[in-house]
Amino acid sequence: MSDQTKQALEFIGKQIRELKIIQPHLLEAVNAILAKEQFYKWKKQVVALVGEKLGDGYRKRLSKDWLETAFAGADMYDELSDDIEMCLRHLYQLSQEIEAKGLQGSDETPST
Repeated sequence: MSDQTKQALEFIGKQIRELKIIQPHLLEAVNAILAKEQFYKWKKQVVALVGEKLGDGYRKRLSKDWLETAFAGADMYDELSDDIEMCLRHLYQLSQEIEAKGLQGSDETPST
């Protein structure tokens, strides 16, 4: 495994740990709208970091999945929970993909 792949996996692992730490705080927040806004800000930050550290193809994929997808529901906390679970799934999948195939070129859109 190359150093670049190891660094990519460490970066993704850090994001997974961070999301697991903030998840209960977001879901227990008194103000659901503020919690959703904070989580959206976190997603934008991670998408930008993914572009810097892993490449533009990965950034485009996460941007499409994370920033252009909305969960419609009656309960904002359920929507937020679904959104968090989706992000965790994507980070785990990304980690497994990079571990199995290595990093794709920075301009390539990695397969899903």
